[in-house]
Amino acid sequence: MSLVLSRGQPADAARIAEIHMGAFGQNQMLLAQFPTPAVRKRLQEAIERKALADILDPRITVLVVREVAHGQRSTDEQTPQSNGSIISFAKWIHPVAAGEDYAETPWLWPEGTMLEVLDAWTGKVEEAEKKVLGSSPCYRLSFIGTDPLHQNRGAATMMVQWGLEHCKREDIPAYLESTMEAAALYEKNGFVIAAYMCLNIEGKGDSTVDVYEEAACIFRPTLNCHEPSS
Repeated sequence: MSLVLSRGQPADAARIAEIHMGAFGQNQMLLAQFPTPAVRKRLQEAIERKALADILDPRITVLVVREVAHGQRSTDEQTPQSNGSIISFAKWIHPVAAGEDYAETPWLWPEGTMLEVLDAWTGKVEEAEKKVLGSSPCYRLSFIGTDPLHQNRGAATMMVQWGLEHCKREDIPAYLESTMEAAALYEKNGFVIAAYMCLNIEGKGDSTVDVYEEAACIFRPTLNCHEPSS
């Protein structure tokens, strides 16, 4: 079987949501924000609705990697004729200039969401992005996930490189927030960790407090040297 990159189609939204929950369902921050199985079930439904809206948004490119029979070919402008099984997805938000009249479709969070945790983390993320980018437009890798049964096959690299090729052609940076476990993948592809975000959250089932941390990563196509971490 071969892996081919293509743009997501409206019919792919349910599979994207399934992969999202498979890839991040045990993430400490996700569990803190969506603390029960019932809430997480409704979250998957919310992710499906948001994925559909993103696929239809001309300022967003949702990519999928499909597993198809050897010999088939595809570009990111079309879906393979066989409509092969999706194993990975990514969401690239295109550059938005300061003052430009554009608003992404908002999330509709399910009932039972721990909004105080979600809002606190959102504040940390926005603070890091402002620190790293200021008001500079960029390509933003908002989400990327791979079916746990298909990891380490190169799907994520294919989707990351799609965005970086656009950055190089347009001389525009790329930005993302990464879990600490995934940061090495992005560094391998030319990103530099430029800031860290952390938040204290309750431990699992007890009174302990854990520190959850992620890295804000930047790719600048015109720079040949590493930026200092902070």
